[in-house]
Parts: sequence; structure tokens; C-alpha cells
Amino acid sequence: MLVFDLSYTFGRLRLTGSTRLDFVQRMSTGDMRGLNAGEGRTTVFTTPIGRMVDYTLVLAEPDSLLLLCGGGNQQRLMRWLRKYILFNDDAQVSDESDALPMLGVFGPGADAWAETIQPGASGWPLHTHCAGSDGVRLVRARPLQGAGYYWIGRNAPIAQTPSPIAEYEALRIAAGYPAYPNEINEDYIPLEAGLRDAISFTKGCYIGQEIIARMESRGQLGRSPLAKKLARLQFTSMSDMPAQPGDRLLMDGAEAGVITSVSPAGDVALGYVRSAHAQPGARLSVAGRAAQAILL
Repeated sequence: MLVFDLSYTFGRLRLTGSTRLDFVQRMSTGDMRGLNAGEGRTTVFTTPIGRMVDYTLVLAEPDSLLLLCGGGNQQRLMRWLRKYILFNDDAQVSDESDALPMLGVFGPGADAWAETIQPGASGWPLHTHCAGSDGVRLVRARPLQGAGYYWIGRNAPIAQTPSPIAEYEALRIAAGYPAYPNEINEDYIPLEAGLRDAISFTKGCYIGQEIIARMESRGQLGRSPLAKKLARLQFTSMSDMPAQPGDRLLMDGAEAGVITSVSPAGDVALGYVRSAHAQPGARLSVAGRAAQAILL
């Protein structure tokens, strides 16, 4: 079982008020209709031109929503949300990142651990959660090495010392999960990041909806809707200077994309690759470094 302190990897915002769900509905890509206490859904907050402000997990509690956003982005996202609260909205947002520590529990043994806290947890749908007397506690999370859970709040029922966060980053990158600020930022749109599951194409208007809907319709017409796609890369050879985020990817000497995250060992990376080159098995080189990579 792997345990990580994710308190700085994710931010925690609290949204209260009677129109909180309607507010998130009109502000972001995901469909929040019918979201009940104990359930969670992912969504993306986008700019008017469809670029990503944050990729967020919305956890519904009886009287509030807890938003798990990018670590270090919570204050900016809070200001973004407050800017769009209208006079007839009953919605308030606050930052609870310091008040609510967060652990991640993954891999072999994680299911058995969760069962000791909440029988049946290993069979929960993704993002299902149960709350203690003062908020969210156990959350079914995206799996790493087979299973995944978050524990949010103090007094975590686990004695194991957390592993270095670099190990979590290695697992995240190997799994292809985008994260703020490397892959989630205003340089890209959600479709390029592969976040289709966080987008509703039937919910109606939200900020940035027109751009994202236009990209989707181009794809339905058989045109290439995306200029670039997030891809996993495996380095087949490396120089003494490992690749770094921001390094340019080349194919046959022409620019093909950019690296956004590199595992601590330097062997696996994430990057945005031009759609024309984003095919499994495509071989790329890294500009300025004697490194070769293959798309997984």
C-alpha cells in the first residue's frame, strides 16, 4: 500500500449557499444536475475562449460542495469564481486547504484499508465518498497501481508514514493523469488534455462552451478537431542531461510538441504532441538533447 501526503498537490475549496450547484453548472464543463450528497463529478472551469482555469473534482455534501482543485491554484480559482457570483446568487466560496489535510492511499492493500473504514468501499463507483461529522473523509479516487482513495481531514486512520511525493508524481505521469500547472493551464483546452469525461455536450451554456462545442462538432464532421493531444512518452535513450518540462519535441527535425512533466527517474514523460504525430509508436526526439522518445 502506498500513502502520500497530497495536501499541497490539491487545493480544497468549500462552496456553500442554496444555488451552489446551479452556480457550478453554469461555470464549468461538467453536468452537475442531480448530484447528490455522497457523490462526486469532475468538471473543468474554462475561460471564455475555452482554455483551462482548473480541472476540479466536485464532492457533494448535504449542505455544501467541496472542490478538489490544483494545488497552488486554489486562491486564483476562488477569485475566478467570486468574480462571476451574481447579485441573485446564493453562493459563497472559501479556502479550506489549510484546515483539511489530504492523504492519498493507492495500490495493493488500499481496498482492504478502505474496507476497515467503510465496509463496501472497495465496490464504490468512482468519486463516491462518505463524510464524518465535520465533512468529507473517505473518497474513491482515480486508481494508481490498481486502487485509489483520498482521506480528507485530520486524524487519518492510518499509521504508515507517507512516501515521498516524487513517487506519486512518477505514478501519475505513468498513468497519464494531467495535473496543474504542468498540463492543466490556460495554454490548453480540456479536449486536448483528454478530459472528455469531465465535459457534457448536452447541458447547455457555460463559460467557454461555444469554443469547446465547436471543436467537438468539427470532430463529428470528420475533421481533425484538435491541434494537439496529451500523450505519454517512454524514453528509449537519454543523454546525461535528462529531458525537462518545456523541452520541445521533434519529429524528423520538425517541431512536434512540448514536454510538460517528466518522472523523477527521467524515463517517462507527459507532453502535448501535435495530432498529426500523436500515434502510438511514433518516435520523437528532444530538441537540444540526445534523447529519443516513443509515444505509448
